[in-house]
Amino acid sequence: MQKNILITGKPKSGKSTLAEQIMLGTPKKVGLITKEILANGQRMGFEIQTHLGNKVVLASVDLKTPHRVSKYFVSVENLDSVIPEVSLFTDEDILYLDEIGQMELFSKNFKGLTLKYLNSKNTLLATVSQVCDDDFIKEIKKRKDVILVELFEKNRGAKKIFVRSLIKKIDKARGYINEPGRFTRKDSRIEIRSEHGTRNLVLLDGKWKCNCNFFQENKICSHSIAATESAI
Repeated sequence: MQKNILITGKPKSGKSTLAEQIMLGTPKKVGLITKEILANGQRMGFEIQTHLGNKVVLASVDLKTPHRVSKYFVSVENLDSVIPEVSLFTDEDILYLDEIGQMELFSKNFKGLTLKYLNSKNTLLATVSQVCDDDFIKEIKKRKDVILVELFEKNRGAKKIFVRSLIKKIDKARGYINEPGRFTRKDSRIEIRSEHGTRNLVLLDGKWKCNCNFFQENKICSHSIAATESAI
């Protein structure tokens, strides 16, 4: 099921800010976010903050470790220390990771956490590096259960609204999937009796297209997600 939302974009595009703003309004959540460490207006490193508010230094110009990205030395030990805290979640939690990037991927435990989140039944909101040329990231982006959202400075506001709506659409799709009586399929067409009327979908080029307004604007909706899953 398409339930893993990956936000990608160039550095300074606002990925972390968008993810944090969305998660602030989410009561049941588990995950971590990366924030800058500033001193006198200068970026000196990065810290990780978990959903429980605990913080550790991920990278700093003052550290001395075997792992380095640009001028920042990365502490895999610190990152690994919070992995157990964010590895426990219930079916009702929304999961989040900021970010799946070069610094974090020094940790095998972080890779394991990422796959655990991706393979869970939970909705995942994650940010992923656009500039890190890593096979792990490439494979994640190819997954059929991933919805890739590209962020630019100019579309930041619109994408925040879209992602918030998309999380709700994914949850709604789960409800439809759990009620197979809502679906009527004939060849390359599916009819879904939704909460707001009947939706008609047609299979074109291997993908389900819906006649609802949200799909017309965004090329994805709760009905297309549900149809894809129910047709498997």
